[in-house]
Order: sequence, then C-alpha cells, then structure tokens
Amino acid sequence: MKQGVEGNLATIVKSRSTNTRGYELAIHDDGSATAEISGATTALRFDPPRSQQFPPGTIDTKTLRRLLAEIGDVSKIPTGGCAKSVSFGTRTQITYAGKTSGDLQSIQTSCDDKALLDASEKLAGFVREVLKKLEI
Repeated sequence: MKQGVEGNLATIVKSRSTNTRGYELAIHDDGSATAEISGATTALRFDPPRSQQFPPGTIDTKTLRRLLAEIGDVSKIPTGGCAKSVSFGTRTQITYAGKTSGDLQSIQTSCDDKALLDASEKLAGFVREVLKKLEI
C-alpha cells in the first residue's frame, strides 16, 4: 500500500503513542483511501490491527495535488524543534513522489522561504482536517 503504487497519490503515516494507535493512510487518485491501523494493547484488552476503506471522493485530491505541487519535494518542508512527550507524542508525515516529510505537527515558522512556509502550513492544515474527518 505504499505511495508510488499505481493509483496512490500520497501516504500519510501517524505514529502510535501510549494512548493512540498508529496508522498508515494511502490516498488514492480517485479520492478513496485505505487505512492500515496498528493494534493496541491495554491492561484489560488487546485490539488487533485492522484495515479501513473509504470510498472515492472522500478526500479532496484536487486540493491535495495542488498543495503537493506547490511544495514539490515534501522532504524540504521546514520541520523540527518541537519538544514532545516520549510516550504520548506522535509524528505525522506524508510521502509523495518518493520523498517523505518531517513531522507535519512541527512546522518551523522561522523558515526564510515564505512561499514554502505558507504552502507547508496549508498542507499540514489539510492533513489535520483529513485525519479529523476520517476519525481513524
């Protein structure tokens, strides 16, 4: 389910933490998506890994394509410098055109390239809204 497979536009990965599951979300060209969600273990139970499908048109791929084209190489998104809890912190990254971003939760606002900074913040906001909408 990796990005770059025919029909996949991008892949969003959110790491797991002590109280949240990690997942990998493949966004397909038609606006559908496939989520591979990690298992979770608590003191009382084990929830196995699972897959979840979202139908075509669920994700606004027109906007996503535009944002990704503005940035080009997502590995150049200015990230870092954000302290996070070791056990409760998560990372959200996007892979596009064979490149993977840093943590989209930690966009570095001190970037000198204002166009890249603006596009990066818009992409991070778009990703947040997609993940909120899907309620994974």
